[in-house]
Amino acid sequence: MITVVALGCEKDQITLAGAQALERADKIFVKTALTDTYEYFDEKGIPNVCLDFIYDTSENFDDLDDRIAEYLIAQDGGNIVYCVNGSGYDDRSVIVLGQRTETTIIPSVSAGINGGRPSVGAVTVSAYELVNMAGFNYDTRLTLAVIDVDNEYIAAEVKLVLMNILGDEEEILFNGSSIPVYELDRQRGYGHSATVFVPAKELTAKKRFNFFDLYCIMKILRGDNGCQWDRAQTHSSIRQNVIEEAYELAEAIDNDDIDNIIEESGDIMLQSVFHGVIGEDTGEFNVEDVLSAICRKLIDRHTHIFGDVVANTPEEALKAWDSAKAKEKNYTSASGKMDKIAKALPALMRAYKVQKAAGKEGFEFDEFDQVMAKIEEEIAEFKAANNAVEYEDEGGDILFAAVNALRWKKIDPEIALSKATEKFVKRFRYVEKKCDGDMKNKSLDELTALWQEAKVETKD
Repeated sequence: MITVVALGCEKDQITLAGAQALERADKIFVKTALTDTYEYFDEKGIPNVCLDFIYDTSENFDDLDDRIAEYLIAQDGGNIVYCVNGSGYDDRSVIVLGQRTETTIIPSVSAGINGGRPSVGAVTVSAYELVNMAGFNYDTRLTLAVIDVDNEYIAAEVKLVLMNILGDEEEILFNGSSIPVYELDRQRGYGHSATVFVPAKELTAKKRFNFFDLYCIMKILRGDNGCQWDRAQTHSSIRQNVIEEAYELAEAIDNDDIDNIIEESGDIMLQSVFHGVIGEDTGEFNVEDVLSAICRKLIDRHTHIFGDVVANTPEEALKAWDSAKAKEKNYTSASGKMDKIAKALPALMRAYKVQKAAGKEGFEFDEFDQVMAKIEEEIAEFKAANNAVEYEDEGGDILFAAVNALRWKKIDPEIALSKATEKFVKRFRYVEKKCDGDMKNKSLDELTALWQEAKVETKD
């Protein structure tokens, strides 16, 4: 077993239990001699092995921590003590060591409560952890302390992360001095004890926001003193909103309108959080349930990323996803898959998905001529219909058969019909303009001629 002795943040913050552990130790290893805490060993004359030599040959801090753990585990038996700065619980090498062998920790003072450092209410993170943590963010209603800002290069990386979260001009503290975020890599005083301190920010005073803020705003709006309209909503009452917002986002994407893509993506996100907060209020579920479900789904279905499945092309990746989904949903039949296709989807889209599911099971025409013959058959049956029920039935069959023809040509029927509708509107607008808005008094021949003219003039 290896004993971890935490040294705190200054030389006099080692605990009595930690000092006694050093006295009993057969071998003492210290992570680094480059901090104030190492003065304790010099003043007391305590023999030790400093592991800075591993630092000098490591590719990055993750590699350093992994190699330190390997080095310590490889030591011969006896009472081995490993000394680190901080509390003992916030050092990654200790975490790695605990995953690989039996350890016990004698804790000390963490950076979050050390005098002269951020208060206990701070979120404390090493600069190296921050820049290596994909998508790092935090609840800016709390203070943030970034420790170990030991050179201008890591300061530049921290700056980029903080500018994304806070904006370029936000005031922060570096070693006690107030500076704008963009100047973080232009300072003096970098070192193992250098700290960036980001004060907590009032919600209404912020310039940039994150998911925590959106959630907080919705909780306020749904709270006792919140907005009467927001408080009155239910899952059902805002059901249509998410459909409308999805189509508005789709239109922004079609128009390659980046500003609107940003706005409409936010509206979609708002609907998800809205339902999550309603779920919390009713006791049905909460936002964490929603986030946990989607994260679990992404991990479980990307078996070629988080599992042992191999997929080297987009087609293989989709096949891996479908296979994982079928296993998760416990599909026992193709019709079972079809039952899971949302009935609230637009009819053309649902027809396309149903046909696609059937095709995967081999329920498919052999050639495209058969697809076209089916359309002609359905048109003939529509012509032979005698009442509204039959027209509805046969008309639906025509549409279903047309969707199949488009699917064979790998064309999305929703997109195809949308383009056809937009084309019709452009031509109609041309004809209407040529008629000075008085189309009703024009003959069919006149309108037909103008329509043919419109086909030429409005062609993209």
